[in-house]
Amino acid sequence: MTNRLDGTWNYDKIDGTIAASGGGATTPSTFINAGSITLKKDGTGSYTQVLNGSTTNGTITWSNTATTVTIIESGQSALVFTVSTNEKKKQIWNTTYNDAGDQITETWTLSLK
Repeated sequence: MTNRLDGTWNYDKIDGTIAASGGGATTPSTFINAGSITLKKDGTGSYTQVLNGSTTNGTITWSNTATTVTIIESGQSALVFTVSTNEKKKQIWNTTYNDAGDQITETWTLSLK
């Protein structure tokens, strides 16, 4: 799968849900054409995300197995995604993680530029 992932991928869609700590409200969100992520063969990369009109850029390291992709941004915890669609020009990745006690679930739909 590594060779299939090399390149620049558009964030066609990012679906997210935040389940507030302590059983609070669940907040869904969807972002369309939310930027791009570049994955290089050497396990490095970069991204640009545009969410709610705010642009974030960064550099990453990444690795993968047959069924997962792990992305690490400097100073951050690893995000481990389960790959649910693995096609030459389309990927769908899913992850769940905790942030300040809130449970975040995200699905990224990516297409190769």
